[in-house]
Amino acid sequence: MMLALQIVAWFMFWAVFMSLVEHQVHAKLMHRKPKFFLFRNLRARTKIFTSHSLEHHVQYREEFHDEPLPPGEDRGIRLNPREGLIESLPLALVLTPFTTIGAIMFPIVVVLHHLTWNFVHLEMHQPKGRFFGNTRLFKKLARHHYLHHRYPAKNFNVFLLVGDYVFGTMAKPTAADWAEMRRQGLTDDLPAAPVSDEKPTRAAA
Repeated sequence: MMLALQIVAWFMFWAVFMSLVEHQVHAKLMHRKPKFFLFRNLRARTKIFTSHSLEHHVQYREEFHDEPLPPGEDRGIRLNPREGLIESLPLALVLTPFTTIGAIMFPIVVVLHHLTWNFVHLEMHQPKGRFFGNTRLFKKLARHHYLHHRYPAKNFNVFLLVGDYVFGTMAKPTAADWAEMRRQGLTDDLPAAPVSDEKPTRAAA
């Protein structure tokens, strides 16, 4: 019983941790040009910014949905679970002498995060009618992510929104946003058309 509780506790802890990491990586790396002189001309660092902010956001700013594209042509729409596993191992090794269960759970949660992120993000931008595609939870997450494409300085999390709540980056949709989300089929789960009197959230420069 204690083992099961520890596994659940570590799973929840690492899930929240990954939400915070996702938020900060998205906000600080994917949406900011490299300024530090050591990274300014680093190809891998520049690619993170250009593939996301200059390609992915341009492709999906006006039309949230798209036809499926071959791998490699989908504008940074996927995370790499294998890379995530490899990147998680150093921290897992450091934790092993202190908490074996925590060390084991970290790579597991990282891989599950990346896989879930891919399924959810792909269904948002390239819907294939996956089993969760018409659920209320998914529609809510799709609206959350749609607003990120409208306001790139907001809504950095894709499916676990802890980071956006903690860092205060939740966007509030305007009436125009609701109208556009209805047009794109993102409000099918709602009983009536919501109306908002909120002023538009300022987009990032």
